[in-house]
Amino acid sequence: MRSLLVLASVLINLISFSQTGKITGVINDESSSTVIPFCNVILFDDNDSIINGTITTEQGVFEFKGVKYGTYFLSVQSLVHKDFNTDTFSISKTKTTKTFPSIKLTTAAVLADEVNISVERAAVKIEPAKKTFDVKATGADAGGTAVDVLNNLPSVNVDDAGNISLRGNTNIRVLIDGKPAGFSADDITAVINQLPANSIETIEIITVPSAKYDPEGVGGIINIVLKKEKKKGYQGSTSVNYSTLDKVNTRISLNINKKKWSINTSYNYTDGTYWNKKTSDGLFVLPDSITEFDNTRKSLRQNSNQSGKLNFNYKLNEKTKISVEGSCRQIITNNIDSSDFYWNYNEVRIEKNTRNAELEGKRLSANGQFTLNSQYQPNKSVSFLSRINAVKNPKNSYFKEPFLLQKENKSFGAQAFVNQLDFEFKVKNAKDDTVKGKFLIVETGLKSAHREFTEDYFFYEFNPATVNYEEQTNFRNNLDYGEAVYATYGLINFGNNTNKYSVGLRGELSNITSKTKDGVYNKTLLNLFPSVSFSHSFSDKKTISISYSKRIKRPRGRQLNPIPTYSDPFNLFIGNANLVPEKSHMSEISYLNLGKKMVSNLTLFYQFRDDRLGRLSFIDSNAVSTVLWSNFNYHQTLGFELFANYKLTKKIKLNASSTFYNTWVDGENFREGYIAKYFGYDLKANLQYKLRKKTSLTWTGDYNSKRLAVVGLVLPRYGSDVSLKHKVLKNKGYLSLRFTDIFLSRAFGIDVRTDGWQRDVRYRYESQLLWFGFNYSFGQKKISGKRKFKRVSPNDSTF
Repeated sequence: MRSLLVLASVLINLISFSQTGKITGVINDESSSTVIPFCNVILFDDNDSIINGTITTEQGVFEFKGVKYGTYFLSVQSLVHKDFNTDTFSISKTKTTKTFPSIKLTTAAVLADEVNISVERAAVKIEPAKKTFDVKATGADAGGTAVDVLNNLPSVNVDDAGNISLRGNTNIRVLIDGKPAGFSADDITAVINQLPANSIETIEIITVPSAKYDPEGVGGIINIVLKKEKKKGYQGSTSVNYSTLDKVNTRISLNINKKKWSINTSYNYTDGTYWNKKTSDGLFVLPDSITEFDNTRKSLRQNSNQSGKLNFNYKLNEKTKISVEGSCRQIITNNIDSSDFYWNYNEVRIEKNTRNAELEGKRLSANGQFTLNSQYQPNKSVSFLSRINAVKNPKNSYFKEPFLLQKENKSFGAQAFVNQLDFEFKVKNAKDDTVKGKFLIVETGLKSAHREFTEDYFFYEFNPATVNYEEQTNFRNNLDYGEAVYATYGLINFGNNTNKYSVGLRGELSNITSKTKDGVYNKTLLNLFPSVSFSHSFSDKKTISISYSKRIKRPRGRQLNPIPTYSDPFNLFIGNANLVPEKSHMSEISYLNLGKKMVSNLTLFYQFRDDRLGRLSFIDSNAVSTVLWSNFNYHQTLGFELFANYKLTKKIKLNASSTFYNTWVDGENFREGYIAKYFGYDLKANLQYKLRKKTSLTWTGDYNSKRLAVVGLVLPRYGSDVSLKHKVLKNKGYLSLRFTDIFLSRAFGIDVRTDGWQRDVRYRYESQLLWFGFNYSFGQKKISGKRKFKRVSPNDSTF
């Protein structure tokens, strides 16, 4: 019986094998009759579906084995030749082999020694739980900073204070070239406000990161990828952007690329003064009293920023590369505030006061990084990273009121040491299984991170008797925060051309110490962070993906400091040393459709945040507003997001996105009735119109609906920008003109209705600006042979 089964199995395999055939051929240049190596050859069936693909050998030969009986045609593609499709042919029982003795390709038209074969840059590439946006293709690189670019992207918002949010969540991880943009929200705000828009290549938005990524940031990850030159030889670029009054933004970069090594360096300088205005009107009603107050503040903020970066790459051999990178940044800040306070209690006690403030600050930061990447075996690779970051930011402020002089000194310092080791094992490579594309990749790694934060606060009042500033020791504030994190992860990616799976788990042990003058707080935490994703391709144009991951938000800085600061006596901020980390569970289902004229992406997402970190605001009868950090019970959001990239005509393209969400926030563990439930939506659009061959016009608009906070109603926010770009100097440079906030509508407002208080806060900043810009690229490319062809691809084949 066993012999019969073996015989039957052999016969079945023989019959199956006998029902397949073979296709072979040679590709030649039509004019020279020479063979064309490394040419793409794609096999299609009679339904225009891709069956298989290969490339020609150095002798111009290609071959397909195991081709099932059927009707097919070949598509041949070469970088410097016109595409060619063969006539349909059949593989059958009577003709199991099809041979093409010579497929001749016609050379593409050559206009010069160096030919540009341009491929239109796609505005967005969409993958499971990740979108990558080409900044140049969206037209957002004309003047301004990274803030302007981020405000053009779907799901992303930057508020008037410079805080970045993703789908309404401000706790996100912001990276620049895969490295943290700063230690704190203030650091990140400072960096993105000074980063020139035209220095950015792409921006990656990762909404559900896998276990491979650091789990910090419950809202997801935004990675800003800066421009890098990869061509041989030397190249560089320079840009100058100037806005009305005194705002300037400049950048110069130089890159040298040799066979085994390369150096990339850049220098940025920005400077400018910006105004903002804030009004806060309130009414406190009790059965026996009415308290009324008005607060008006006008500010001028002047920031001068310069930064330098140097990167050295060396190829030890074909399999091993090392990279050493260093950067430093200096930001000098000068702020002038003028505040008027009016306070009225039952028309009996009326007080008026004016408070002027001046702030001087200097932020110095630096980082260094060493990386090594090696593919020590054909399907095995290892990478090692070691990074150090440091920042020092002292601030001195002076306050003047009638008959009162005060000053404060703040000093913030931080440093971090990170080491990471990653391995990748390609157990089964899709390239070895070209028919079904099966693959199995295992990734694993170790990481250690040590971070330290120090914050000191001193407050002084002027004593006319001694003619000196005397420290008010009861306001003294110190915070020493230390964190050691040890992590390991494992990630398995497997599947085929149709179905792709990823399963991962990350484990982290954290030891946290927080010291204030009131005591020492220690926490030891062990957390596991799983991630799962699945994607299914209905065709090469339609894909659905499902993703889940767990993230964490660790409280830091003044969130933990329980001693209030008194720089503004009417607005106090108090931290909470007993805060625990917030955990977030993120999941989404995403559908992608690649049409001939339109790319569309529909995403349904859900997020549950346990021990949600939030701020509660209280106002007493003296009009003093206190903001206290606390852990709420939970926060959950259910919503969907729609993104579309539509090519109306050859000259007009439209990017549009919308996000609709329902949110529930429960803070009743802190105070009864602290619950917020609301429906909100965000709308964005980007319209590009090619006026002429070298001139393009871009319009962007956004609208954020009103939303309910725990203590009040946040009013809608909206605005629009327009930019114009014109190529000059043989397309090596371009002139740009950008007008932001055309209708002067961008502002922030919140109406507080809690604890008997009615308070209306309005904030407006200098958002309407006219930017003039000039960008020029120069350099020499190393060319071998008589002609050098280059493909202007969408971000080096990324798109």
